Amino acid sequence: MTRIFLFVFCIALLSACKPGVPKDIVQPEEMEKILFDIHLIDGYVSSIPTPDSARKVSAPIYKGIFNKYGIDSATHAKSMTYYYKHPDILSKMYDRIGAKIGKTRDEEAKKQEKIQKLRIARVAKLKKAADKKAADSLKKVNEKKKVDTAKKAVRPFKKLIEVPKAAKK
Repeated sequence: MTRIFLFVFCIALLSACKPGVPKDIVQPEEMEKILFDIHLIDGYVSSIPTPDSARKVSAPIYKGIFNKYGIDSATHAKSMTYYYKHPDILSKMYDRIGAKIGKTRDEEAKKQEKIQKLRIARVAKLKKAADKKAADSLKKVNEKKKVDTAKKAVRPFKKLIEVPKAAKK
Protein backbone atom coordinates (compact mmCIF):
# COMPACT_ATOMS: atom_id res chain seq x y z
CA MET A 1 0.00 0.00 0.00
CA THR A 2 2.83 2.38 0.79
CA ARG A 3 4.34 1.67 -2.60
CA ILE A 4 1.12 2.64 -4.36
CA PHE A 5 0.84 5.75 -2.22
CA LEU A 6 4.48 6.66 -2.92
CA PHE A 7 4.00 6.02 -6.67
CA VAL A 8 0.87 8.24 -6.82
CA PHE A 9 2.63 10.94 -4.78
CA CYS A 10 5.62 10.95 -7.19
CA ILE A 11 3.35 11.21 -10.25
CA ALA A 12 1.39 14.06 -8.64
CA LEU A 13 4.63 15.82 -7.75
CA LEU A 14 6.02 15.48 -11.27
CA SER A 15 2.80 16.61 -12.94
CA ALA A 16 2.57 19.64 -10.64
CA CYS A 17 6.02 20.86 -11.72
CA LYS A 18 5.17 22.04 -15.18
CA PRO A 19 7.98 23.98 -16.74
CA GLY A 20 6.74 27.32 -17.87
CA VAL A 21 7.20 31.02 -17.77
CA PRO A 22 6.64 32.57 -14.33
CA LYS A 23 3.57 34.75 -13.85
CA ASP A 24 5.59 37.95 -13.25
CA ILE A 25 7.29 37.58 -16.65
CA VAL A 26 5.59 38.66 -19.88
CA GLN A 27 4.29 35.50 -21.54
CA PRO A 28 5.93 34.44 -24.84
CA GLU A 29 2.91 35.24 -27.08
CA GLU A 30 2.65 38.74 -25.66
CA MET A 31 6.43 39.19 -25.68
CA GLU A 32 6.50 38.32 -29.40
CA LYS A 33 4.08 41.14 -30.12
CA ILE A 34 6.07 43.58 -27.99
CA LEU A 35 9.38 42.63 -29.62
CA PHE A 36 7.83 42.84 -33.09
CA ASP A 37 6.67 46.40 -32.41
CA ILE A 38 10.01 47.33 -30.84
CA HIS A 39 11.94 46.01 -33.84
CA LEU A 40 9.70 47.91 -36.25
CA ILE A 41 10.40 51.09 -34.30
CA ASP A 42 14.12 50.26 -34.23
CA GLY A 43 14.07 50.04 -38.02
CA TYR A 44 12.41 53.46 -38.24
CA VAL A 45 14.74 55.03 -35.68
CA SER A 46 17.82 53.66 -37.45
CA SER A 47 16.83 55.62 -40.55
CA ILE A 48 17.05 58.93 -38.65
CA PRO A 49 20.45 60.42 -39.52
CA THR A 50 21.08 62.31 -36.26
CA PRO A 51 21.56 60.09 -33.18
CA ASP A 52 20.27 62.76 -30.77
CA SER A 53 17.09 63.12 -32.76
CA ALA A 54 16.72 59.35 -32.90
CA ARG A 55 16.87 59.14 -29.10
CA LYS A 56 14.35 61.94 -28.72
CA VAL A 57 11.97 60.27 -31.15
CA SER A 58 12.36 56.71 -29.88
CA ALA A 59 11.82 57.26 -26.13
CA PRO A 60 8.15 58.27 -26.32
CA ILE A 61 7.44 55.60 -28.93
CA TYR A 62 8.86 52.88 -26.67
CA LYS A 63 6.75 54.22 -23.80
CA GLY A 64 3.74 54.04 -26.11
CA ILE A 65 4.49 50.39 -26.90
CA PHE A 66 4.82 49.56 -23.21
CA ASN A 67 1.52 51.35 -22.47
CA LYS A 68 -0.16 49.50 -25.35
CA TYR A 69 0.68 46.16 -23.75
CA GLY A 70 0.18 47.29 -20.14
CA ILE A 71 3.78 46.89 -18.97
CA ASP A 72 6.56 49.23 -17.96
CA SER A 73 10.23 49.29 -18.92
CA ALA A 74 11.24 47.44 -15.72
CA THR A 75 8.87 44.55 -16.50
CA HIS A 76 10.20 44.47 -20.05
CA ALA A 77 13.80 44.41 -18.83
CA LYS A 78 13.01 41.67 -16.28
CA SER A 79 11.26 39.62 -18.96
CA MET A 80 14.15 40.03 -21.40
CA THR A 81 16.59 38.90 -18.68
CA TYR A 82 14.48 35.79 -18.17
CA TYR A 83 14.35 35.06 -21.90
CA TYR A 84 18.11 35.62 -22.26
CA LYS A 85 18.57 32.92 -19.64
CA HIS A 86 16.23 30.64 -21.65
CA PRO A 87 17.58 30.92 -25.20
CA ASP A 88 15.44 28.04 -26.48
CA ILE A 89 12.25 30.03 -25.83
CA LEU A 90 13.80 33.27 -27.11
CA SER A 91 15.05 31.55 -30.26
CA LYS A 92 11.58 30.20 -31.07
CA MET A 93 10.09 33.64 -30.46
CA TYR A 94 12.62 35.30 -32.77
CA ASP A 95 12.00 32.71 -35.48
CA ARG A 96 8.31 33.66 -35.46
CA ILE A 97 9.13 37.39 -35.20
CA GLY A 98 11.51 37.12 -38.18
CA ALA A 99 8.85 35.39 -40.25
CA LYS A 100 6.29 38.03 -39.31
CA ILE A 101 8.68 40.88 -40.16
CA GLY A 102 9.45 39.24 -43.52
CA LYS A 103 5.75 38.88 -44.26
CA THR A 104 5.12 42.51 -43.27
CA ARG A 105 8.03 43.67 -45.44
CA ASP A 106 6.68 41.72 -48.42
CA GLU A 107 3.18 43.15 -47.92
CA GLU A 108 4.60 46.66 -47.69
CA ALA A 109 6.66 46.11 -50.86
CA LYS A 110 3.51 44.99 -52.68
CA LYS A 111 1.65 48.07 -51.45
CA GLN A 112 4.47 50.35 -52.60
CA GLU A 113 4.56 48.61 -55.98
CA LYS A 114 0.82 49.06 -56.37
CA ILE A 115 1.10 52.74 -55.40
CA GLN A 116 3.91 53.19 -57.92
CA LYS A 117 1.82 51.59 -60.67
CA LEU A 118 -1.09 53.89 -59.83
CA ARG A 119 1.21 56.92 -59.96
CA ILE A 120 2.59 55.86 -63.33
CA ALA A 121 -0.93 55.30 -64.66
CA ARG A 122 -2.05 58.69 -63.32
CA VAL A 123 0.94 60.46 -64.89
CA ALA A 124 0.29 58.71 -68.20
CA LYS A 125 -3.36 59.72 -68.08
CA LEU A 126 -2.48 63.34 -67.30
CA LYS A 127 0.13 63.37 -70.07
CA LYS A 128 -2.39 61.96 -72.52
CA ALA A 129 -4.94 64.61 -71.50
CA ALA A 130 -2.31 67.35 -71.81
CA ASP A 131 -1.25 66.10 -75.24
CA LYS A 132 -4.87 65.98 -76.36
CA LYS A 133 -5.48 69.50 -75.08
CA ALA A 134 -2.34 70.74 -76.82
CA ALA A 135 -3.42 69.05 -80.03
CA ASP A 136 -6.90 70.58 -79.77
CA SER A 137 -5.48 74.04 -79.15
CA LEU A 138 -3.13 73.68 -82.13
CA LYS A 139 -6.06 72.55 -84.22
CA LYS A 140 -8.02 75.65 -83.21
CA VAL A 141 -5.08 77.89 -84.01
CA ASN A 142 -4.69 76.27 -87.40
CA GLU A 143 -8.42 76.66 -88.09
CA LYS A 144 -8.18 80.36 -87.32
CA LYS A 145 -5.19 80.71 -89.61
CA LYS A 146 -6.97 79.02 -92.51
CA VAL A 147 -8.20 81.68 -94.87
CA ASP A 148 -10.97 81.26 -97.34
CA THR A 149 -9.39 83.05 -100.28
CA ALA A 150 -12.69 83.32 -102.16
CA LYS A 151 -14.32 85.28 -99.33
CA LYS A 152 -11.34 87.56 -98.86
CA ALA A 153 -11.10 88.24 -102.57
CA VAL A 154 -14.74 89.19 -102.93
CA ARG A 155 -14.73 91.89 -100.30
CA PRO A 156 -12.21 94.20 -101.91
CA PHE A 157 -13.96 93.95 -105.29
CA LYS A 158 -17.29 94.89 -103.76
CA LYS A 159 -15.75 98.02 -102.39
CA LEU A 160 -14.35 98.87 -105.79
CA ILE A 161 -17.56 98.11 -107.62
CA GLU A 162 -19.80 99.94 -105.23
CA VAL A 163 -20.58 103.36 -106.33
CA PRO A 164 -20.40 105.98 -103.66
CA LYS A 165 -23.81 107.16 -102.44
CA ALA A 166 -23.09 110.72 -103.35
CA ALA A 167 -22.44 109.74 -106.97
CA LYS A 168 -25.76 107.86 -107.26
CA LYS A 169 -27.85 110.92 -106.64
